[in-house]
Amino acid sequence: MKLGKTAQWILTLGILVALLVGVVTVYGKQRATQGDLNSELTQLNQDFVKYTAQKGELQGRLSKAQSDLSTLKKDFRQSTESVEITEAIFDAADKARVDIVSIHSSLPAKEGGEAGVYDVFSLSIGAKGVPVSLLEFCGKLSETFPDSVIKTVTIGGVDEKGEAEITLVLTVYCYEGS
Repeated sequence: MKLGKTAQWILTLGILVALLVGVVTVYGKQRATQGDLNSELTQLNQDFVKYTAQKGELQGRLSKAQSDLSTLKKDFRQSTESVEITEAIFDAADKARVDIVSIHSSLPAKEGGEAGVYDVFSLSIGAKGVPVSLLEFCGKLSETFPDSVIKTVTIGGVDEKGEAEITLVLTVYCYEGS
């Protein structure tokens, strides 16, 4: 079957219209997709600017938090050392059978040299017991803190119970590192 010229033109026009409708549909979908992508890109650019501005502030806050944490760790370590020293003093007193009357401690000072840095605790300790036990207490402190120095010792007179009171100044060195 042979088509006439008019039918061929109508068929050709129909195919062209179908192709044109297809192209317009694809073009419309691409434009819609491009619009969506452009609005997403705009939103992402706004978020980027916002987060870039926040980054500086957050880095400042992080730096401050790290500095605060470092300070707290140092203070915690010093408090822990002080508690450990105090516990060791009470243990020495128990072993020597004396009663601790008072303990006063300074804040740790830093000392050091080529060997490293030390925290230096200066303690004033008051204890009560029989004179032999008080001397034994001094020996136990020297054993417990071999790198310490007993700077001064004051022993009071013996009371009616046969007990005396001792006050000593003890310097304890805690190695911190180099």
